[in-house]
Amino acid sequence: MSLRLAPLVLVALAACFVDGAAITGGDGPGTAAPQTDTAAATSDMSEGTGGLTTGAAPTTTDAAATGSVTTGTTIEPPATCPCYGGDGPYCGQGVAVEAAAAGCEVAVLAGHEGDILHCEAGEWSLGAACEAGCEVTAPGEADVCLLPVCDCFVKEAWCGSGAAAHGLTLDPPCSVPLVPEHNNDILGCDGETWIVKQACEKGCHEEMVGVPDSCNDDSDYKLPYACGDAFTCSQANFGSSHQGSQAYAWDFAMPKGTPVHAARGGTIAYLEVRSPEGSQCYDPPGLLEACHNKANFIGIEHADGTVALYMHLREMKVQKGDVVQQGQLIALSGNSGYTSGPHLHFQLQNDCGIWFCSSVPVSFADAPGLAKNDKVTSGNCP
Repeated sequence: MSLRLAPLVLVALAACFVDGAAITGGDGPGTAAPQTDTAAATSDMSEGTGGLTTGAAPTTTDAAATGSVTTGTTIEPPATCPCYGGDGPYCGQGVAVEAAAAGCEVAVLAGHEGDILHCEAGEWSLGAACEAGCEVTAPGEADVCLLPVCDCFVKEAWCGSGAAAHGLTLDPPCSVPLVPEHNNDILGCDGETWIVKQACEKGCHEEMVGVPDSCNDDSDYKLPYACGDAFTCSQANFGSSHQGSQAYAWDFAMPKGTPVHAARGGTIAYLEVRSPEGSQCYDPPGLLEACHNKANFIGIEHADGTVALYMHLREMKVQKGDVVQQGQLIALSGNSGYTSGPHLHFQLQNDCGIWFCSSVPVSFADAPGLAKNDKVTSGNCP
């Protein structure tokens, strides 16, 4: 609207000034005009378009008196991310991806995406600082720091898996850049550069120190599941949990109840059902500390004294002492023991007198060059 001031309003406005000074409150010096008159004048002026300047501070209207309420949008802080199926360790990069997808946050993650985190009793904490970053492994597996790359130390020829194992014994420990992709090939050096010196169709084997390693001429082993079936190698040699005595183990991701077949013929030397159906560790929801050494397993002893170990089984189809042939059904796969999900753990070991011994290298005639994430079809046919 346009602003038109009546003479009486101008008189009232003039009364608000004493010697050119504005009286803004009843407690100030001079004689104050009634507050209601001042407020009315101010109100009329505020609706105008002329922009008069009076020097008087505007009077704030009490929201309670007018009934008007100013509201704003409250922004809730993101929730703290829960632990992902266990205490960890977790690579920060993986945690960041999970947090973004879930719309939650992990306070200690900032600046530590390349480090290892832990989560105990629902509380996140910083674990190890990783100089070379960290590796995100399959869900449920323990994430680890990446090791620095080894300077090439091969003088003549070294089986990839053996070179990787040697790198871990150095000070500081280091990783061989061509493994695990070339675990079963012969590696060498071109100056300071690691190279595949010889691709081994049926894998390679390690000789005594000082003798060059060489390719296998043949393999007595085939994939430990039915002829024509295809499953993914979810963890290979030197994987996140395949360390120490399990360094040469293989994991195959497969649904519970998948037929397991003998990779090589022999005698059932070890067989135990440590987690019967209905027990806590028969089919745990994830990694449980109480389930360590609770896997159901079979150990088949071969003519050369080696033993093939099949772990996390669900149901046995043979008995201890049975003689089995290569390709014969021996069990159904499962999820028993200390495991993050259904899979078959297979490793070859020398017989040390007990069911679990240190693993040794093994390759499969029907899957030469097997590596993590390879989906391979079994040729283990009768």
